[in-house]
Amino acid sequence: MMKDDALVPRGSPASLLTPAYGDQNLLELYLLKFDRARTKEAYRRDLKDFFGTEFVDLNITMSVDFVRVNEYVGALERSGYKASTIKRKLAAIRGFFDWLIALGVLQQNPAHRQLVRKVRQVDRKNRRILFLSAEEARRLVEATAASGAAHLRDRALILTLLHCVLRRSEAAAMDVEHLRPLGRYWVLDIPHAKGGADQYVKVPDHVVEEIERMKRHYGITTGPLWRSLSPNNRDGRLSPHSIYTIVRTAAGRAGLPRIGAHTLRHTGCTLAIEAGASIQQVQNHARHKSIETTMVYVHQRDRLRDSAADFIHIDDV
Repeated sequence: MMKDDALVPRGSPASLLTPAYGDQNLLELYLLKFDRARTKEAYRRDLKDFFGTEFVDLNITMSVDFVRVNEYVGALERSGYKASTIKRKLAAIRGFFDWLIALGVLQQNPAHRQLVRKVRQVDRKNRRILFLSAEEARRLVEATAASGAAHLRDRALILTLLHCVLRRSEAAAMDVEHLRPLGRYWVLDIPHAKGGADQYVKVPDHVVEEIERMKRHYGITTGPLWRSLSPNNRDGRLSPHSIYTIVRTAAGRAGLPRIGAHTLRHTGCTLAIEAGASIQQVQNHARHKSIETTMVYVHQRDRLRDSAADFIHIDDV
C-alpha cells in the first residue's frame, strides 16, 4: 500500500500542509470550477459515493491511495454497474485528485490510469444480478427493529424500496405530497426519475400503512418523507448515500451480504417474476425503457433453473 507521505509535497510536513484548505470542504471548493448545475451535481454525487461523506477535508483526501481506488472499482463491478458508469465515476475521482495536485496539495494521483485496474466490460445479458430471496428480504425488514429511534423510518423505507423497486435517488427525492390516492389505489409520483418526468408507481396498501404509521410517529405532515434523525441534521432530507447506508447496516444486522439500495430494486423485480408477474408488468413497474433490461432477470432465472449442472451425477463413483 502506498504510504500517505508519498502524496505530500516535498519539503512540506503534513501538519503544515496548505493551511488555507486544511479545515475546508474540498469537495465544495472543487465544484466551484463547474458552471453547469447538472455537471456539478453529477460530480458531487459520484465523489460522495466514493468518499462516503458529504464533507471531504484534507485528512480524508490524504488517506486515499491506489489500493482503495481499486477496491472501489471492484465493488462497483461486483454490484453489476455498467462499465460506462464505472468509468464515469473514475473520471470524477481522477479529476478531483488532479485538481488537488494543481493546488500543490498532492504530488501523485491515486486514480492515475497506470495505477488503476482496467474496467472490465460486462456482458449485460449474462451478468450476475445480486438479489435477495423472499426469506432474506423478510430478515432484512425485521433487522430494522435494531435501529432504535429510527426503527419505523428504516422499516417503511426498506419496504418502499422493495415493493416500489425505487432507485435510491428516487427514494431520497420523495415528499409526503408524492404519495397520493388514484381511484381505489395508492400511487407514488416520481418527478425526478431516470427515465423521464411524470412517472408513478403503484404502492401496495400494507406499505402505505407502514408509511402512515411512520409519519404519525415522527410528526411528518409535509415536505421530505425520509428524514435524518441525527442531531446534526435532524429533519433534513436523507441523501441517496444515507439511504444506501441504512440498507447496508440493516443487511449486516440480518447476517446478509454487503448490499445497497439497488439490490432491493433487483430483489423486487426478481420476486415479482418468480411469483408469476409478466415481463411487461415488471417492465412497467420498474420503469425500464427497454424490455431487454427486464429480460435480464428472466434470463438469470432460466439459466439457473435449467442448468447443465443438474444433469451431472457422480453417485456411482
